[in-house]
Amino acid sequence: MGEKYPGLLYSDDMGGIFKNGVWDIEYDSWRGFEDRIEQFREPKYKYLWRGQSCEKPLLPTIYRCHHTPDDKKIKQHLNQFKKDMPGADALKQFLDQAQRQSTNEFKNALSEYYTIIHPKDDVNDPKENYINYFIDDIYWAIGQHHGLKTPLLDWTKNHYKALFFALCERKEKDNKRIVFGLAEKSRLLLEKSKQTKRYIEFLANLGFVETLLGSYNSPIDIKERIGQMFGRIKAQEGLFTRTLYNKDIEEHIKKCYSVYKKRRNEEIIFLIKILISDGVREDFIEKLEGMGITYKTMFPDLRGTVLHCNLKLSL
Repeated sequence: MGEKYPGLLYSDDMGGIFKNGVWDIEYDSWRGFEDRIEQFREPKYKYLWRGQSCEKPLLPTIYRCHHTPDDKKIKQHLNQFKKDMPGADALKQFLDQAQRQSTNEFKNALSEYYTIIHPKDDVNDPKENYINYFIDDIYWAIGQHHGLKTPLLDWTKNHYKALFFALCERKEKDNKRIVFGLAEKSRLLLEKSKQTKRYIEFLANLGFVETLLGSYNSPIDIKERIGQMFGRIKAQEGLFTRTLYNKDIEEHIKKCYSVYKKRRNEEIIFLIKILISDGVREDFIEKLEGMGITYKTMFPDLRGTVLHCNLKLSL
């Protein structure tokens, strides 16, 4: 992701509440939501989208545990997943081969990964140091889309798919559903001027394995086993973020905004919060189904069919 994409500038005629880089707006009709969201289709804006059934910190699941695990425990958790996941041997063999042969696809993906993490090249911390982190994040991404607690927060390129995730779960209280839009530009929000690592990392290329699958002469059965692991990421147009020091993204934006505004003298919307009444849930789900956005298409496996049938039963 390049930094050529500007974030949306806030103006008083846009309505809602804008404070410290966060814009809150509410909608209780499909037309209102659709009209507003269309403006973000302009290619000059770059936002990631996430739907939540309620307001909670923008933190990965592993840091929402009652007792937050330390780095050693998290590493053990990942190693256990690597060992026990179906197809583990095929994926390890495939990634080892990609790393060993250092193809252009692998080198380009690693370079993009490094650029995402570092604002500028650091000779004391070169990209070669990040191969293992890069490989680990591929496993984390697969696990994230199958319910594993991970240090990644998942997003999507598609705002309507984010809306689906805000609506699909039934809940007891009639509070607001939320669709978040996170500006790519927010990765420029650094708390220290000499900081080398980004507080918000946009991990957009963790599905690059699919590119490799088309270029490697691996056996067909191995390609099929590996390809299935990325089915949900592909269907959901999945992207991921990770935050330095495990910070809540919204709180980080609010903390850094005044420094950014003083330096750039512009009111950028770094985080959009679209609040939607629970009362329009069924109507919105019906509209999304008409667009082909359902559990069946978002989870292209047996689990998706089960969830789709259960959702239809509950409406």
